[in-house]
Amino acid sequence: MRKTTGQRLAAALAVVLALACAALWRAKSASRVEAPAEGAPSSPSVDRAAPASPAAAPRPAQRPAQPAGPLSPAQLAELDEARLMARLRMAAGSDPALAVQLAREGNRRFPDSRDAPERTSILIHALAGQDLSMEARGEAEEMVNHYPDSEWVREIERFTGAHRHRNIRVNDAGVLEYQ
Repeated sequence: MRKTTGQRLAAALAVVLALACAALWRAKSASRVEAPAEGAPSSPSVDRAAPASPAAAPRPAQRPAQPAGPLSPAQLAELDEARLMARLRMAAGSDPALAVQLAREGNRRFPDSRDAPERTSILIHALAGQDLSMEARGEAEEMVNHYPDSEWVREIERFTGAHRHRNIRVNDAGVLEYQ
């Protein structure tokens, strides 16, 4: 019996598909075996080929020096602007609730400092990360009007679509006037 080209192509495709499924299933089951259960202590594996020198041993991940989570009002009060900004930058990607708390405190205490636009930008991103988009948009509207010449404002305009409100009119001579 002669097989047509279509039948051969279908058979080859079925073999390739079966091999891909088997490889995917094997990779998925291997990752389950390697990953320890959540909350279970992970046992270090012994690698006999690895050198025993301490310099060659992998180092544990560095933890931030500051504790995570919300800060008390007393802890917030003792932070100067530089320390507050350092904590805020650390919290920006990992702890949005702490980032919101720090940014709001910084904006309350240092509203027109050089770091205020960056602080407000972090606040807006943290609010958006917590699915508080309406609140983030409101902060963005305030930011673009309060810090109109900041590079951080341009980034927030791209991120939220909020733009500065300007009072513009054309005078009798046909020239634009900003009010």
